[in-house]
Amino acid sequence: MVEEKGETGFFDTLWGRIILFFLPFLIAGSYIYLLYIIMYDKSVFWIVGTGMFGYFFPPAGKESVIPLTIGALRSQFNLSTLATITLVSGSIAFVDIVTSYFLLYNFYIAKAIPYLGGWIEKFENFGAKKMKEKEWISKIAFVGVALFVFFPFQGSGGVGASILGKVIGMDKYKAWLSIILGAFVGCFMIGIISFYLSGAVLSIFKSSVFQGLGVLVVIIAMFIFFYYYLEERSAMLELKEEKNEA
Repeated sequence: MVEEKGETGFFDTLWGRIILFFLPFLIAGSYIYLLYIIMYDKSVFWIVGTGMFGYFFPPAGKESVIPLTIGALRSQFNLSTLATITLVSGSIAFVDIVTSYFLLYNFYIAKAIPYLGGWIEKFENFGAKKMKEKEWISKIAFVGVALFVFFPFQGSGGVGASILGKVIGMDKYKAWLSIILGAFVGCFMIGIISFYLSGAVLSIFKSSVFQGLGVLVVIIAMFIFFYYYLEERSAMLELKEEKNEA
C-alpha cells in the first residue's frame, strides 16, 4: 500500500497521487457495472443501486438502508436467503470500503471539498480532544475503528472511521483493514436480522394488512426511540464532560 507522508515512494509522485485519486472511482464503477451485467432482472440492480446511493448521502445509515433494501427485494423477488443478504449487505459495506479508501489516501484533497471539508475539520477537532482525554484509545486503535464502523450510529460509516483513524495516527493500511472488518461484520449482522424480521412482517401482511401495518409501525417506533435515546444520552454525556472541564 501507499507510504506514509514524509517517506519517498511512487505514490508520493504526481502520477502516484493521480492513481490514488481515481482508483476508488474506477473500483466503484467496476463494481456497479458488474452488478448490472450479472443481474438477470434489472429491477434488482436498481433496488440495490438505490440503497447504495441512499447510503452514500447522510443522514441515511446502514441501520435503515439495509432493512429497507432487503424488504423491497423480498416483497418483489424470490431470491435465496444467501443471495439477498450477501447482495445487499455486501454492497452497503462496499460503499464504506471505497469511501474510506478515497479519504485515507486523499485526505487533504477531501478537506478542500466545501461541505465535506468543514465536517472533517469538526470531526478532527472532536477526535483530537477525545484523544487527549483518553490516551488509551490509541492502544486499541484497530479494534476501536472497527467497532466505530460496526455500530450503526450517525457518522459511524467509512468517512467517519477514516477521520478517526487519521486522528488516532493509525497507519493507512491498518486503518483501512479495520474499516473493512467493521463494515462487513456490521452490515452482514444487520442484513441477517433484517432478512428474517422482514420475512415475519411480510407473512403477517399476507394474513392481514392491518396487522402487518401495526407491527411495522411498532418496529419503526422502537427503532426511532432507541436511536434518539442513544443520541440524547451521548449529547448529555458530552455536555457533562464539558461542564466538568469548566
